[in-house]
Amino acid sequence: MEWRNRGWSQKEQEEFLLRIGDLYVNGYALLEAIELMCIHYECHKKADLHLAVNELKNGYSIHKVLELLHFHQDVLSILFFSQRHGNLGEAFRTAGQLMKRKRYYKQKLLTLIRYPIFLMILVILMLFFVQTVLLPQFTLLFQQMNISINKGIQIFFTVISKIPLFLLFVSFLAGILFLLINTYSKTIHPVHKISWMMKIPILRTFLTLHYSHYFSQQLSSLLASGMTINDAIGVFEQQTYNPYFRYRASEYRERLLEGEKLEKVVENEFVFDKGLAPTILHGQKNGRLPRELDDFSGLLLDKLQRKMESALGKIQPCLFLAIGLFVLLLYFCIFIPMFQLLGGL
Repeated sequence: MEWRNRGWSQKEQEEFLLRIGDLYVNGYALLEAIELMCIHYECHKKADLHLAVNELKNGYSIHKVLELLHFHQDVLSILFFSQRHGNLGEAFRTAGQLMKRKRYYKQKLLTLIRYPIFLMILVILMLFFVQTVLLPQFTLLFQQMNISINKGIQIFFTVISKIPLFLLFVSFLAGILFLLINTYSKTIHPVHKISWMMKIPILRTFLTLHYSHYFSQQLSSLLASGMTINDAIGVFEQQTYNPYFRYRASEYRERLLEGEKLEKVVENEFVFDKGLAPTILHGQKNGRLPRELDDFSGLLLDKLQRKMESALGKIQPCLFLAIGLFVLLLYFCIFIPMFQLLGGL
């Protein structure tokens, strides 16, 4: 079949998932809900959904159909697990809320950096003007008045003249480094990739919360549907949307089959929060493991959101500090030569 998909934005994915989830929970069959949604979309999205309905009728699973529509990998993962535990309506809502959070943090980041970046560009342009127009005029004036330029000011002028070239070099180097890391990350094993990322302190905090929340949330849903722990871990091994857990789940199952307890398995896993193992142990003792894992995943999500808010709140002050340093540099560029000139009169 030919998919004429032009891509679904985060907002479109969010709205689609939340509406389908509400319709499904309210008694609509999945096909009926998608067919009803077709009415509210423009031509190209409507065509995508008509083709999606046909593929569902041909036996495709919903996560495979949405994969063809290039939905986010985390959404596809949630829907994959939902077809194992059976709570599809709630999975749609969860996936929709996930996209809503992603869109919120993306918009907040853009809002925080938009104005500082504009100021930064303006200051850099002013610095370029000072370097190309003002400083040569000062130099010429010093020569015409036979005033010797202080050694320190000469060094300062030299540094200022090299700043635009330095910024260009740093930007080029950062671009090359990004391309190399992006290319290399696609070639290495998922476990090695996450191990490398966990060595970066800032990333380690967010990765630990993310993977712990993901694992506890999906494991809770699977166990609540009546699966055994071994079967639930087997589902992690079958999914393809989270490569890390796909590979690690195989090791988890082997250790469980050898008689090791689940809490011991997760206790030795470096991507998990330290509270996950005690939560599993407590839940097994009380016979409420699915419920306690679900509650624990909610606590991790709240903590992850607080960390995100805190990190975003620190970005703007750092940018303004950099701008302030550039402005201070501009003042030095203008006033130091003037003071030297006045002193030589």
